[in-house]
Amino acid sequence: MSIIFVFIDGIGLTHATDHNPFGLTPQPYISQLIGGPLLIDQVGQYPQARLSAIDATLDWPGLPQSGTGQTSLFVGINAAQAVQRHQSHFPPTDLHDLLRTQNLLSQAKPYGSSAFANAFDAGFWQAIETRKLRRSASVIAGEGAGVRFRDVTDLANGQALSWDITNQVMHQRHPDLIAPIDAFTAGKNLALLAQAHVITLYETFLTDLVGHGRTDITTADVVTRIDGLIGGIVAHLRPCDTLVVSSDHGNFEAPHEKGHTTNPVPLLVVGADCDTLHNIKSISTVAPALVARYPYHREAGQ
Repeated sequence: MSIIFVFIDGIGLTHATDHNPFGLTPQPYISQLIGGPLLIDQVGQYPQARLSAIDATLDWPGLPQSGTGQTSLFVGINAAQAVQRHQSHFPPTDLHDLLRTQNLLSQAKPYGSSAFANAFDAGFWQAIETRKLRRSASVIAGEGAGVRFRDVTDLANGQALSWDITNQVMHQRHPDLIAPIDAFTAGKNLALLAQAHVITLYETFLTDLVGHGRTDITTADVVTRIDGLIGGIVAHLRPCDTLVVSSDHGNFEAPHEKGHTTNPVPLLVVGADCDTLHNIKSISTVAPALVARYPYHREAGQ
């Protein structure tokens, strides 16, 4: 019995517009679940799934940001109120200890193991050591939980996922080892590796990069990848498994706007817990709701 938490950086939930990629690009797999594309019009309960629109502003003035949003999402606190601001990019230093010890991965320990599905190559860790990169909220959470960080060998063997879903970036960096895959296969790999754990976290920030215009990948390509990823996961969920998809703030849904948005973010729940995870109203209450389900998702064999 497993929970798969897919964190998609920077996607808000709103109506179809001339700019919203989720209203412009077909999503056959998502549409099978919620009767249409990932839009606020589809909020509701469905036979296999539930889509909710949850608050990402944290009741704090200004535009929500990644540092406080992700800390709130992974820990279950209102990080913006805790530090009296929205903080961009990386988690507030004052909350690092809490992020290490109280995140949704570390809280799985009484019930079994947790996993972080993303693959990291040696170049990433070298950049961390030389301070060319800083630790993200997810990396801090993973370190605090003591999870094994997966590498390019895991990725090559289908035991990890690349942050861009289809391995394109890792293929460019390691062409002799990593081959590109389709998004559906990535979803399948995630669903299968998650079966050994109480909760598995996967993160993609491709959406936020595209939303900020930092890559040449098209918005249509990104939506297609997300749809395929979800399709691959759902096709390989066991009846006892749950998929949860959410985000930290809006951005990608309004690429014509500069900066983030105050739109709610999606909470898509598919599988065993779609009837029980229905009272979540904010990104700050996602983690506690998932942790409350851990006793029912004990590690296989327990």
